[in-house]
Amino acid sequence: MPKDGDIERRSEARADLLSVERFGLGRRTDLDWLRVIAFGLLILFHVGLVYAPFDWHIHSRYTAPWLREGILVTGPWRLTLLFLISGAALKLMSRRHNAGEVLRARFARLLPPALFGILVLVPPQAFIEASDKGWWSGGLWGWWLREFSAQGLAEGVPVNHIWFVLYITAYCVAATVLIRWPRLQHWLGGGLERALGGWRMLVLPIMYLTLARQGLFLRYGISNHISSDWYNHAVSLGAFLLGFLIVGREGVWRNLIRWRWAAGAAAVIALPILMVLQSVPETTPEAWWASLVFSIDQWASIAAVLGFGAKHLSNRDGPVLRYLTGAVFPCYLAHQTILVVAVWMIRGTVLPAPVEVLALVTITVGGCFATYELVRRIGPIRLLFGLKPLARRVAAPASVRPLQLGRGEAAGLTVEAA
Repeated sequence: MPKDGDIERRSEARADLLSVERFGLGRRTDLDWLRVIAFGLLILFHVGLVYAPFDWHIHSRYTAPWLREGILVTGPWRLTLLFLISGAALKLMSRRHNAGEVLRARFARLLPPALFGILVLVPPQAFIEASDKGWWSGGLWGWWLREFSAQGLAEGVPVNHIWFVLYITAYCVAATVLIRWPRLQHWLGGGLERALGGWRMLVLPIMYLTLARQGLFLRYGISNHISSDWYNHAVSLGAFLLGFLIVGREGVWRNLIRWRWAAGAAAVIALPILMVLQSVPETTPEAWWASLVFSIDQWASIAAVLGFGAKHLSNRDGPVLRYLTGAVFPCYLAHQTILVVAVWMIRGTVLPAPVEVLALVTITVGGCFATYELVRRIGPIRLLFGLKPLARRVAAPASVRPLQLGRGEAAGLTVEAA
């Protein structure tokens, strides 16, 4: 009979094998779910900006001053998390392709939506904003011609929310250096896994984000202009490369699971402090300790989300996730245009504030999914919304067995992330 020690070692070996399957370079349903949830929060965030006391494209006739602090619930970390997941997605794609193939595939999926967004989806937003703020008194077609005239191009064409797609495209180009040199990639990934061991998982990223905020944010701010957005690049490109390097590192994900409660507690403590700081009028440049609080909330929230996601959302596949994974990118492209147009049309009806909010959320979310349902059925425009071309159906001989997908090869992999 096997001894107790042998049974324990075998159990540990089976647990290790299962863990490798969950956090290796195969299917990562936890990241798929987190990407879907983060984009859903983004839509609600933008609806909130319609009522927040900040300058945005268009506002409701109602204002909710409490949103100055309320948007901090997801504002500091949501996009950074999406950049991290996008980096992880690129790594999953690159495991079976060389740098050139990966770059061509990314260009084919990202550049058509970026151009379509700038030429078609953004101009109605920019036109409504210019008309609403008194910058323009002509029609939409006249606005479009002006924006894409020589003068308009020289002044800079609005890209609005398409900036995210442009940044992801540029970061994919930067990451090809790591794809071309696997040894460098392995060395950096191993170094990160060792550096982020134990409590350092929380402390080191917070230190980096604090230094970036003090050194770059106070000087450059956030512009969403790719040529001068140095603080945003330090954070977003850093998160993208971090996701690329750690996605298959078992030790990193075990550590995130281990420290998830501590990370969540740190985020819960930092958030109200950050809200208080946000409510105080700014009279001097941000102090280092204020940058530290912001960075604690930013990274602790991300670490907690990743840790709880890895613990509870791994191997949670199903038709709902596969549908939402496919819908995310088209919905992202369409959502802000739908929202801005909806505000423009609804604002004059003088609905009660709660009814107006409900109407905007319903129209925006419903319009996004209606767009996806339409786009995914029309082959010629699928590429414009970041979807792969429709596969040709070829009848296979009866004697040929259908291809069986192995582990980690299921449809809707995280590589669908932008």
